[in-house]
Amino acid sequence: MRDDLLAIGAVLSLVGILSSFPSSQAQARCNLMHDLMPTNPSNPEPIKPFRQTLDFDSKRPVEPATKEAILNNIMETGIPCQETVTGDGPEGTKKTQLQHRQRGFDFYSWLTFIALNSPADGRTRIDKSMPNTKAVWEDRKNFKQLLDVMLPDGAASKWDDPKKAPPECENQFKPDTDMGIEIIEESYNQPFRTGPLIDQQGNYALFDILMNREMFDYIQKHKLYSKPEQQSEENSKLKVDFPAGKNPTKGEIEGGHPGGIIIKVSWKILDSEAEKRKFHTVDAVISMLPDRGSTQRQCVRKTLGLVGFHVMHKTETRLQWIWTSFEHVDNVPEESEVGKRRSWNFYQFCNTRACPAVNQTPPRPWEPKPSLGLKFDGPFRSQIVRKTPLTEDTKRMNKKFQEIVRGSVWENYMLLSTQWPSDFRCAAKKSPESGPDPNTDLEKEPDMNCAPAPTFLANSTLETYSQGNVPLASSSCMACHGNATSYQSSPPAADQFDADGKPKAKFFNQTDFTFMLEKARGGSQQ
Repeated sequence: MRDDLLAIGAVLSLVGILSSFPSSQAQARCNLMHDLMPTNPSNPEPIKPFRQTLDFDSKRPVEPATKEAILNNIMETGIPCQETVTGDGPEGTKKTQLQHRQRGFDFYSWLTFIALNSPADGRTRIDKSMPNTKAVWEDRKNFKQLLDVMLPDGAASKWDDPKKAPPECENQFKPDTDMGIEIIEESYNQPFRTGPLIDQQGNYALFDILMNREMFDYIQKHKLYSKPEQQSEENSKLKVDFPAGKNPTKGEIEGGHPGGIIIKVSWKILDSEAEKRKFHTVDAVISMLPDRGSTQRQCVRKTLGLVGFHVMHKTETRLQWIWTSFEHVDNVPEESEVGKRRSWNFYQFCNTRACPAVNQTPPRPWEPKPSLGLKFDGPFRSQIVRKTPLTEDTKRMNKKFQEIVRGSVWENYMLLSTQWPSDFRCAAKKSPESGPDPNTDLEKEPDMNCAPAPTFLANSTLETYSQGNVPLASSSCMACHGNATSYQSSPPAADQFDADGKPKAKFFNQTDFTFMLEKARGGSQQ
């Protein structure tokens, strides 16, 4: 009996069945992301069931009818609101419950990836898109860049506010087609200031963060866009709890909502026309850091190619969020592939004794020099190797979905894995209604230690220098983000004062697994 046979239905989004057992990968119909209206209000009836099979282990091509069912259905339903997985399997299966559930979460991740990267016009399927076709997540009706929320003066903003380029970039910026990127440290430096990533052409990789409407509305409601407001007495009692995605009630097609979604992307600067044919691309106007002693920024226009794609999605049954990570297939080799003579974005084949060390940070200084644009100052090129290899199950799933999006640049992208809280006893444990505990760093709510599966997950372009195999210290999305805090500070408990009546320590409130709130600005310190 085949372990990994998937049946695709179109009753309420995609219905997936592994080996003819109850759905491990079903997704309910979801509403539009920007207005929470039914996808097709004029025709609220469920789509007539259509069933085909997708066998991940088969070497046979994906059936055309299966491809049509999947892609047309994603256009109808958009992003999954919530995961639906099971550990059940057929009799005699060689897979564990954990493996079956992992397959379900990885399937969910591919649905999410296709939904977010489908053309923003809502009429074109992803397999018909061009390299520079605007994706759903790039449409400002659906997602907003972090620096358009955390404004320099800590001011409030509205979802429909137009994108504003820095004054020095206004003449170059085309708001309908261009992406605007402001170089701050987080735009070129890896998490925890571990260093920049330099491609084989000597260009800096660039990073950006975006959020959906539900994240934005929560931040505006509680004034978390402002550092002084975060530090206010009112917010000292706030336990940050972003909205969680929820499927519609069984049998219904309305009432679901996606909850909080965060996207983090990495970009490679494309210097040649040949490169542009292999990547999803955007035209970007980039506001450079000013020269030392100056406040004047320079602007450069670049074509950027997508090389990394993270999605964080909070759902009612996974309050520690679901962590999806994709990469371009040409980014880096796994350790078993370093001997292959082929071209990589962030690695160069070398078989001499003088080969550069792998996974090393560049020499300082790290800041891009305005006079060099986004070229690194020196001969250094990153030599990055993936420390945690993809599983065979993930490789098989990638192959099938790459067939489904064949004909577009999206066949050049692969899922690394999906990290999810596998301990069902605590994964849906809601925080108490009361405010944050004074010892919030010690008494985590919700519990971050819900057995992340897989234990290790790192994107070679977004966590380049955090790869490793030390639990809760490296290569774990949930373990890392479980430590995220803001400028909020809870009043100390009675036993937290010393003999002189001074607080023994200052505890900052947790921020629901996101570091975004640390980017709030305003007040005397920006």
